[in-house]
Amino acid sequence: MTQGSPRKDFHATARRYRAAYRGEKTDRIPIISPLALNFQDDLATKRFGDWRDDADYREVLGLAFEHCDPMPTFCEIPFPAVFEPIGYGRFLEAPAEHVEKLPPERVGAHRTRHVTLLHTPKGDLQWMYEEDDGIFTQWDMIKPIQAPGDVEKMLSVPYRFSPPPKKAFEAFRRHRRAAGAFPLGGAGVNSMVAMLVGMMDYEMMLEWVMTEPSLIRLLADEWKRRIGEKVDFLLSMGVGPYWHFNGVERAAPPMMSPSHWEEWVVPYDGEIMRRIKAADPQARIHVHCHGKVNTLLDSFVSMGVDSTDPVEPPPQGNVDFAAAKKKYKGKLTFFGNIEFLDIETRTPGEMDNIVRRAILDNGRDNLVLMPSATPHERPSARCLANCRAYIEAGLKYGSW
Repeated sequence: MTQGSPRKDFHATARRYRAAYRGEKTDRIPIISPLALNFQDDLATKRFGDWRDDADYREVLGLAFEHCDPMPTFCEIPFPAVFEPIGYGRFLEAPAEHVEKLPPERVGAHRTRHVTLLHTPKGDLQWMYEEDDGIFTQWDMIKPIQAPGDVEKMLSVPYRFSPPPKKAFEAFRRHRRAAGAFPLGGAGVNSMVAMLVGMMDYEMMLEWVMTEPSLIRLLADEWKRRIGEKVDFLLSMGVGPYWHFNGVERAAPPMMSPSHWEEWVVPYDGEIMRRIKAADPQARIHVHCHGKVNTLLDSFVSMGVDSTDPVEPPPQGNVDFAAAKKKYKGKLTFFGNIEFLDIETRTPGEMDNIVRRAILDNGRDNLVLMPSATPHERPSARCLANCRAYIEAGLKYGSW
């Protein structure tokens, strides 16, 4: 945080998360921002150079900065990156010297194409995506694995893990020690199935788990080896206590069967979770999983998961929030249960009632208020009004 912004009380956020996970009372429940927000930014001087500089957007963003909480993995004191920056492990954590980013190419009035190559001993693999001006998401056009032979190419890249120097983690370790029972911070892991979908089209991955399981197994086992080595290193450096697993909804029903979940999620993500819990008694594991997760909650608990988001209600999901909170009381903390579609389409009065029901009908314990998404493009006036209503209702109904 640079001079100019009000100082954010991250210790208060840490107390809220500790209380949420333990089912205890504190000043209020944690509230996750309905707008994308970097809590390290100085909003007094920050300029985005796009619609995020609009006065109405910045007003609500300032409200979110003042009252909302970062995710528990937020690191006020950062540490060196260990995972490769290519999202979703598209190149299986291949060392950077084998990766080449080509210059961006303008392919339309508002569209830019990005191409990244993985140079392998058996030929190049390509990842291509496109993005539009003012829209903060991207569309994959070509993924690295297009055919069975590309798996051999992917695995032919010489791999080694060159960890950062241990002294580079000392500031984080000191910060965590000083926080005592109320730390924030940790790291994120892209789930194994998220890695697969980063490498190949989703439909092909779903087909291959049935028709080419040996190829899937080669990639999955190598994911576990490489991710496990890096997670073990981070644990040895004192990173934690919070760990965020992303992307496992690719295996959620109805996309994969229960037997496939047991084959491709539990022995992979579950093994990394087991290592984390064995190494760090303070560890808390969070899983981001959209969709129909009700039948997965037992498996989450057995794997050592402590919390999940966005816990979507019907029709997008299938979780009866009150029933789930009752069944898993003391076992799971729920981040949710607010659909972004409601933030886009309802009225502020309706938004107030949706938040009230999510909190009061189900109890404040083991609860973090959270929307299922944030805007990727310029939000409407209605969306911004509902973002304000969401925050105000969270403060009103979420206070003990």
